[in-house]
Amino acid sequence: MSIRLSICIPVYNCAEFVGQALDSILPQTDTAMEVIVYDGGSTDGTPAVMESYLARWQNLRYFRGAERGGIDADLETCVSFATGEYCWLFSGDDVMRPGAIARAIEWLKLGRDVYICKHTICSKRMVFLREHAVLAPDETHTADLSDPNLRIEWFRRASTTEAFFSFMSGLIVRRAKWLAGSLQQEFRNSCWGHVARFFGLIPSGLLVCYVAETWLDQRGENDSFADRGVVNRLGIAIEGYSKLADYFFGHESEEAQHIRKTLRHEFTVLVLLATKHLCAKRPAREDTKKLGRLVSMAYSDGSPSVVAQRAFYFATPLWLLQWLRLAYQPIKHVRRALGH
Repeated sequence: MSIRLSICIPVYNCAEFVGQALDSILPQTDTAMEVIVYDGGSTDGTPAVMESYLARWQNLRYFRGAERGGIDADLETCVSFATGEYCWLFSGDDVMRPGAIARAIEWLKLGRDVYICKHTICSKRMVFLREHAVLAPDETHTADLSDPNLRIEWFRRASTTEAFFSFMSGLIVRRAKWLAGSLQQEFRNSCWGHVARFFGLIPSGLLVCYVAETWLDQRGENDSFADRGVVNRLGIAIEGYSKLADYFFGHESEEAQHIRKTLRHEFTVLVLLATKHLCAKRPAREDTKKLGRLVSMAYSDGSPSVVAQRAFYFATPLWLLQWLRLAYQPIKHVRRALGH
């Protein structure tokens, strides 16, 4: 029997959570589906957890690399083991909702290249915090991104960078389309190798569908990329997407302007001022100069409102931040912006 759907889960040191992810996925699968876990050289108990599941589920496949390749390389390796017509890219710490796979299979009958689903954001212990939409208005929408007009409309509707493929667990991709692209060297180890792959496929045709149905719960407060500080984590998003915009569309293009607009929607001046105050409190860990460069990237457009916001960030002194009471909980604004 041919495989309709491969669920591809790259993991690294995910022993604490991967069992819950698999418990939410495997009971929903049948013989026309496979679940592939690729372990990029975990040093915790992930192999032992996987051994217990392999003994119980025949359609679960587990591969282990000798060393960590990073999320970009490990995701590509994980998909390389898949045999399904479609691949659902999934994180080892998120949780699939009951009935999600059945709903996805119905949507796959439409034959789109990429599907992006809606999801919730939860705490680390999976307590519901809020819904997280991708486009505005929050309704199902399809576009062939190779058509300039349809592409601009898609980019204009973006609420977050998830409209530009940032959230791995929300993506289902036709495997043949994935294989038509490549992991580009310029974006290897950027965390956005899969985004660059999709952007690179746009000229040859990329039919994308946003499904305004909640199919999974994202585990917040478990960001593996935040271990080197908040400014570094913001840099992954802002610098990464600024580079993607310039590389694929050109800095002055309408597409790039919409990507920067979306970055400003996610990382508002309030968030950046909170981070600025955090830099003052933790100078050994946080880099104020780098933060300033990130602000200049996201707020580089020349409209009066963007210029005013950029000027407000650079002109606001720390004493005013304290007066605004950002000093008491500066990190909460940043965590919300990062999807926590």
